Order: sequence, then structure tokens, then C-alpha cells
Amino acid sequence: MLIAPLIDCIFLLLIFFMSTTVFPENAGIKVDKPEAESGKPLTAKHMLFAISKDGTYYYKGSDRSIEEIKEIIKAEAEIQPDRAIIIQVDRNTITDHLIRILDAARVANAKNISIA
Repeated sequence: MLIAPLIDCIFLLLIFFMSTTVFPENAGIKVDKPEAESGKPLTAKHMLFAISKDGTYYYKGSDRSIEEIKEIIKAEAEIQPDRAIIIQVDRNTITDHLIRILDAARVANAKNISIA
């Protein structure tokens, strides 16, 4: 007789935790980032790009060309101009890959660009 209310409580807790869980967004690869003392937490509305050690660009788990990234940023900047663009860069990549994606974001009139 006492087990039925206990099962109901467990199911209610399970539903509560399943509905309130937030899964973090990642760019699809693990990037070896340098540490910064002035780092701040990410905003909820952002686009996350990653640049791997060999210079491959990633967005939402798949590798993209720089032309695709330009189009993605341009389309999102037209819809939401204040949307944050966050770029994760591997510490061993060359600067040219970072400059290309920063330039693509600036050409698309993105206003909030950060490097993670």
C-alpha cells in the first residue's frame, strides 16, 4: 500500500528533472584552448564556431568551408544582428584561419564577436 505513492513521487521527480535539464551546445570537436583570467560565461543566444589544429572550420558538429560559414553568419546576422558569435580556436592553429572567420563575421555586419 505504501509503494504506490512512492512510485508516483519518483515519476514526478523524473519528469521534473527531464524537463528542466539543459544540454550544453558544442561545436563538434574538442579544441585545446588557452586559459584567460578575464573569461566570462556564454550568453544563451550565440553561434559557436570552432577551428581545429589543422585549420578545419566546424559549426554544429560538422566541418564547413569558409564560404559556408560566411553564408551562415550573414543569414543569422540579418535575422538577429545582436546575436553573439563565439569562435573557439585551437592554440596550435595558425592565425590566418582565425582572421578569415573574423573577417567573414565583420563583412556580414555581426556586432558581437568573441574568441573563446
